[in-house]
Amino acid sequence: MDQISGTPSRLPRRPPALRAVPPPGRYLPEAQPFRLPAAPEPDGLGETLRKLWRHRGLILACTVVLGGIATFAAWKMPSYYVSEARVLVGVSAPRVLNVESVLADVSPDAERVQNEGFVLQSRAIALQVIDQLKLRDDPEFNPALRTPSTWARLTNFANLAELVPEPVKGWLGLGAPTKPLPAPTAEEKDNRMIDTVLSRVDVSTLGRSHVLSVKAESQNPVMAADLANTLADRYLDYQRREKIASMDRVDKYLMGRIAELREQVKKSDQAVEDYRRSNDLYKSTGSSVTAQQLNELNSQLIAAQTAKAEADARLAEAQEMRKGGLGGESVPDVLRSPLITSLKQQLADSERRAAEMSATLGSRHPSMANARAEVGTINGRVQAEVAKIIDGLAREARTTTARYEALSKNFERLKQQMGTVNDKSIGLEALERDATVNRNLLEAMLVRAKQTMGTENILEANAKLVSAAAPAQAPSYPPKSLIAVLGIVGGLMVGAAIALMRESGDHTFRRADQIEAMTGLPVIAMVPQIAGRTPPAMQVLRQPTSAYSEALRRLHIGVELSEAAESPRTIMFSSATPSEGKSVMVSSLGRLLASNGKRVLLIDCDWRSPRLHQIFHCGNRAGLASLLTEKPASLDEVIHHDALSGLDIMPAGPWNPRQAHLLGSDRMRQLLDALASHYEFVLLDTPPTLVTADVLALSRLVEKVVFVVRWGHTKQENALEALRQIVDAQGSIAGVVMSRVVTKQYRQYGYLAPSYEPAKASRASFN
Repeated sequence: MDQISGTPSRLPRRPPALRAVPPPGRYLPEAQPFRLPAAPEPDGLGETLRKLWRHRGLILACTVVLGGIATFAAWKMPSYYVSEARVLVGVSAPRVLNVESVLADVSPDAERVQNEGFVLQSRAIALQVIDQLKLRDDPEFNPALRTPSTWARLTNFANLAELVPEPVKGWLGLGAPTKPLPAPTAEEKDNRMIDTVLSRVDVSTLGRSHVLSVKAESQNPVMAADLANTLADRYLDYQRREKIASMDRVDKYLMGRIAELREQVKKSDQAVEDYRRSNDLYKSTGSSVTAQQLNELNSQLIAAQTAKAEADARLAEAQEMRKGGLGGESVPDVLRSPLITSLKQQLADSERRAAEMSATLGSRHPSMANARAEVGTINGRVQAEVAKIIDGLAREARTTTARYEALSKNFERLKQQMGTVNDKSIGLEALERDATVNRNLLEAMLVRAKQTMGTENILEANAKLVSAAAPAQAPSYPPKSLIAVLGIVGGLMVGAAIALMRESGDHTFRRADQIEAMTGLPVIAMVPQIAGRTPPAMQVLRQPTSAYSEALRRLHIGVELSEAAESPRTIMFSSATPSEGKSVMVSSLGRLLASNGKRVLLIDCDWRSPRLHQIFHCGNRAGLASLLTEKPASLDEVIHHDALSGLDIMPAGPWNPRQAHLLGSDRMRQLLDALASHYEFVLLDTPPTLVTADVLALSRLVEKVVFVVRWGHTKQENALEALRQIVDAQGSIAGVVMSRVVTKQYRQYGYLAPSYEPAKASRASFN
């Protein structure tokens, strides 16, 4: 421990170099974190196109493979020729009398046209076509005559069973004799051929017309035309024969029905006459005698009832006026009397003369007595005439009442008599209805029988062939060019879908702005992947101006700028998971700095998987573990010198799990302080953060922590969890370094051009 607390005698005694530490605020403000401006967000379409372009090789491969498969499959498909015949449905048959009432023509509606299309594809018509065209002798339609293809022979189970060894046959049960399948019957063969023929036929409606399109396909264009035409002809013949058969059934039914109806009419007419004679039911014009009398009496009764009501009303009105003190002169009949009107005029004249005489001669003049007597006489005559009119109204009311009562008695008597007649007429009317129905049926049947006689000679199908099929000049199926194009387009789409799925499933870091946006830490360097057999740690010496060396210089500058007051001496390199490239990066950076005259010491703290002794080809018997134990070794045993660059390396040494806690102990802090006084940079290669907890304790003992993320490899959630643990352990993170970046692929993900401005010096930009 004395060797650690004091100045070790075996450490190289070099005076500390004076380093020009940039004053605060020269590169970034002291209170402002080291953060680069965020990269602009790409638009949706541009980002999608960029993703597809990154996987253009995959898309091209899918397009070539699927397009080639589709083209080869289309080329191997047999060519089929399609011929079309057109049949017009709903053609009117010749009109002879009213034959359409017996057998109606086809109704030219959409549903009926579709039904006729199904009839055209019936199995009975297909069987007739097979017989007419002799398709049983054609291998295209008769599977029994076909020669098995090469693929069928190769995939035949019987042929494959012959190649199996006998022991294997016994184990699989293939050697046991199998019961032979029964030979197919003639009906089964016909059914198979019918299915084959119907599968080559397509019947559809042309637009909104009543024309059926009959399309037939075959490998022979002449056979395709013959098949369509024969199918249409058989359909027309089938329809005509069905009509003739229907007419025969109608004629047979009509003749039998007419004979039955004649006998029924004769019986029903005789029953009507017998019933009339037995019940004395005779008819006048349109109705019975009793009914006519009842109707006439009903009319008279209504008129008498009306007259009685009017007379009673006038009498009642006159009587009410007398009772009310209005006098008889206000009765309407009195007012309408001409005699009363004349008397009233005379009375008025007499009163006027009496008034004039009274005014001239005075009321006591003898002439006034005569005038008054005249007025009284006329007034008496008026009253007598009014009384006569009222008495006349009373007599008229009594007369109308008596007439109404007499008519009512006669009406009731006729009603009773009419009820008896009606009871008897019910049976008569029923018999007459039966006779009328039978007579009408007989007449209808006779008319129909006359109309249908001889119509079977002129019956035609309700459809006609408007366009016969002609042999096709070019194959219609398969569309080989279209299949090839669809295969290419499908391959392109499949490749694009796979590319987008791969992009959506990529949860690694591909750009620097992704790390900055998710972690809030700056990306201080982008270290490219080294191709070839030259080790990266040797390339910084052989090619000091390469992109790899420049990236390491940016890493060095980024670490220095992360601390404004003084450049950090002890720097720890860590990552989230193994295989991130820490050890190679630390060894390369150490050689680069040492080759520039810096005093640099590399310490391998990854005791689980040490790598530095392998990179620099030095021993690992003594190392960091030896210095931290109770009996530390001398520095000459633990520090190895790299003759190529002047770099010092301290390997991990012989560790065991019980010594893991020493990485975060006070002894480790004292060792780092002692080494930092003699070296300008002490770089520590540590194990992954998520693998061991030693890194968290060690992060508090160093000045800066550089977190390494492997391009396209480190999962985002792993990196975020590791950084969170380091921050929770109060480790000072200088920034993030993206390692093993594939330059060509990164250019497909990057959005910012390379820049050499000081503010963007730590941005990942390389050519």
